Amino acid sequence: MDKMLVVVFDNEAKAVEGLQVLRDLDGDGEIFIYEAHIVARDLNGFLRVIDNSHMVGLSLIAGGTAAGALVGLLGGPVGALIGASAGALIGSIADVEETGVSSDFINDIETALAPGKGAIVAEISEDWVTPLDTRMEDIGGVVFRRPRTLVKTTEDDRDAAAHRAEMEQLQVERTQARADRLAKIDARIDSLRVKLENAIERKRSKMQLRQQQREAKIHALQAKANRTKGENRRRQEDRIAELRREYEEKAAVS
Repeated sequence: MDKMLVVVFDNEAKAVEGLQVLRDLDGDGEIFIYEAHIVARDLNGFLRVIDNSHMVGLSLIAGGTAAGALVGLLGGPVGALIGASAGALIGSIADVEETGVSSDFINDIETALAPGKGAIVAEISEDWVTPLDTRMEDIGGVVFRRPRTLVKTTEDDRDAAAHRAEMEQLQVERTQARADRLAKIDARIDSLRVKLENAIERKRSKMQLRQQQREAKIHALQAKANRTKGENRRRQEDRIAELRREYEEKAAVS
């Protein structure tokens, strides 16, 4: 199952150590890492990403990645996701949708990731939680994880619904409008039609990108399975089969 993972440590050095543990678990076949970042929050509450270019589990094709989006959401001062400040930091609900987790999950991490602490932010595939939890707890890590869920009603869906509703209302009003109002109503309807088409196209493009990313993940998992033998190979093949089922279910309701 694809999951978003955040492990918070008391300091940056421990986060670096935790990343090595993550790599070891990946090498043992316990998990598969799609993407991982090390971050640290300074004493002023701002987040910085630690360069870890050697730790690229999977370089996804064009477009934002889930772990990268989550890092961005955590990038403001502590507590900036709470209350009125949330809109300024998130910028767009699309960032939350990209991570596939809830705002509660993000706020839990914000609370734990206090100034001076470090963390791993990753997207992984994982069947069992015990191997990772045990290893991280041994070095002082606090683990947060959520399965990546499908957002059935996206921002683009909500925009499209709003544009359609307004167009329908204007069409009704047009039948009762004075002649001198018709040109303005028609111009508004034309403007809304363009916005509706743009919202539909944005959703279509995002669906295509997600499908490409899913295929890239399966390809990366299969490549890893092909390099392993015995029990690890069987476990990798089982993980691939399970992910294929998950992706097919998501595609059916997208």
